[in-house]
Amino acid sequence: MRWLSDSNGIQWSVDVLFGSYGTYYLMFSPGPGEHSGQPRKLAIAADSQREAAAALEAMDEAALVAALADSTDFNETSPLGF
Repeated sequence: MRWLSDSNGIQWSVDVLFGSYGTYYLMFSPGPGEHSGQPRKLAIAADSQREAAAALEAMDEAALVAALADSTDFNETSPLGF
């Protein structure tokens, strides 16, 4: 698990989540507080959970912030239905 702060000062935990059809996601969970927002996700290219975890660990702060900006609401589905 990794942590980052966005431009609004909200703390996010970032972890790998296994999704449907062999898809791995970066899962962004906001810290406590009424203005913290909702969980978000971003699909990442990986063939295994170990590979996805290594990709997360290799990301620097700028890459994590960019990934958060590209993420979608956790409940949003892709055109493929996941």
